Amino acid sequence: MSLIQQKIALAESPTATAEQLTKLANDEDWYVRSCVARHPNCPISILEKLSNDKEWLVRCCVAEHPNCPISILEKLSNDEDWGVLSCVPQHPNCPITALEKLANDEDSCVRSYVARHPNCPIPILEKLANDEDSNVRYYVARHPNCPIQVLEKLANDKNSYVRCCVAQHPNCPIPILEKLANDENSYVRNAVKQNPNYPKGVNV
Repeated sequence: MSLIQQKIALAESPTATAEQLTKLANDEDWYVRSCVARHPNCPISILEKLSNDKEWLVRCCVAEHPNCPISILEKLSNDEDWGVLSCVPQHPNCPITALEKLANDEDSCVRSYVARHPNCPIPILEKLANDEDSNVRYYVARHPNCPIQVLEKLANDKNSYVRCCVAQHPNCPIPILEKLANDENSYVRNAVKQNPNYPKGVNV
């Protein structure tokens, strides 16, 4: 086993001590450092240090760590790399302030992850319902907390996949379902038929 393989093995070992992880966090090999950032017992102080790492993949690992503090997530929401920015809104503890910031990001992939976050506030969902990218609107329509007024808006979306999500939404009211029952797209009409809120025995 080479020296680098030994370091990786130690960084991935569940018995690695804080002292060992601290030492490996200074290793010149970025993959070793990424293994440290992924370690379930990685100390917060090391996550803080690696959040400044020159390698974006290491910073991604920090943003993905289950114990990553809100303060570090807020810091990484200002990162210059879209890969890191896309990791931040995927964290279950991503703060609302970071979601608000990233909802305005120029990268549609980042905005779509904001729309997917389970704690995404309704004002942000309302904003993203007007997004130019259909994938972002798609995830807004799928969000469990998507408000009725947003579902009403997206029921008129030009993209059939977005309308299909509206038709599938568990909170979609009957008037919207009745409207989508006459949609030009067969997949949308079929989604209406499968929605438990749609009255049984009504032809679609």
